[in-house]
Amino acid sequence: MALPMVNEVREAYPGSSVTVLVPEYLAEIFEHNPAIDAVFKIPAKYVHGMMAVVKLREIIAPHEFDVGFILPPSFGAAAGFKLSGIEERIGYIADGRRLLLTRPMPLPAPMNSQHRSETYFDLLRRATGKELEFVRPKLFLSETDTQNAAALLSGLGVAPEQPYAAIAFQAVAESRRWGLENYRKLADRLIEHQKFAIVLVGGPADQKAGDEIVAASSGKQVVNLAGKTGLRESAAVLAQAELFVGNDSGPAHLAAAVDCPIVVISGADDPKETSPLARHKRLIYLSHLECISCVKNKCPLKPEQSMQCMTQITVVSVLDQIADLLRETAG
Repeated sequence: MALPMVNEVREAYPGSSVTVLVPEYLAEIFEHNPAIDAVFKIPAKYVHGMMAVVKLREIIAPHEFDVGFILPPSFGAAAGFKLSGIEERIGYIADGRRLLLTRPMPLPAPMNSQHRSETYFDLLRRATGKELEFVRPKLFLSETDTQNAAALLSGLGVAPEQPYAAIAFQAVAESRRWGLENYRKLADRLIEHQKFAIVLVGGPADQKAGDEIVAASSGKQVVNLAGKTGLRESAAVLAQAELFVGNDSGPAHLAAAVDCPIVVISGADDPKETSPLARHKRLIYLSHLECISCVKNKCPLKPEQSMQCMTQITVVSVLDQIADLLRETAG
C-alpha cells in the first residue's frame, strides 16, 4: 500500500536520491524498482520496541538524509528519525509524536475514511503541494523472477502452457477465514469447469493446511506453494495466473500489484481502507450484516451467529463472481 507514494517521491523531489527503510521480511517488494535507489533493511527483531529506535538511528544516521517520510503512525518510527538527525521529518499526527515531526499532518477525518494507500500518497502530495497523480500499486518483476517462478511450477507438474488459478486459502486472523473445505470445493469446481490447475499460496504457517487440501483433491492438479517461496517468487507466480482468489491478505495485495485479476472474500476487514487496489477485481462482501467490517481478529458473536460474514458466503456465489471476472478479462 506504500508503493504508490514511494513510486512518486522522485517526481515530487526532482533529482533526489530515494531510499526505502523497511522490515527485512518485506524488502523484496521494493527491489528492482526504478523509483528507488537503495533499500535499507530493518532486522525483524528490531521492528518494534525501544531497541527499534536505537537500531533505526544506527541505520539512518550515517547517511545524512534531508527529508524523511514516516508512514507507520508509531512513536518509535518518528523517534528513530529524529535521533538520526533527519532535518525534515514528515508524518501524520498519531501516537503522541507531534513534537518529533517538523511537518506534522492531521490524519484524514473521519478516521479510516479513505484507503490507506491514498492516505500514504496524500502525505507526499500535501507536504509538497504538488498535484501528483495517484496510480495503483505496482510491483516490478525481473526476468529472473519470472524464470524462477516458471521453473518452480514446472518442477511441481504445472506445465508452461497450463492455465492456473492461485488460491490463498488461509488468513492470519481467525475472523477472516472462509474455511479449508470451501476452498477445496472451489478448487474442484475450477479444475472441473475451467480446466485450471490450482496453485495454493501462503506463508510457512499455512503449509500444513495446504497439504490437507492437496491430499483431499484425489490426485487432481492441485499444488501447494505455501511456505516454499519468497515474496518475489510468489509475486511472479501470481503474475502468470489466470486469477487469484482469497481473503484481504498479503497475497491478495501482491496479486493486485502484478496485475492479476482478483476475487477478494471480505468480512471482518474494512475494504474501504485496506482492500487490494486492482485493475480487474470482484469484492465479495455481505454489506447487509450489522457486524460487517468489525476489524476484530476473532468473532465476538455467539456461536449461532459467529462468523456469519464468512459462513453466509457460498461456493456458488464465489464461482459466479469468478465467471464474471473471467468474462471481463477475456473481453
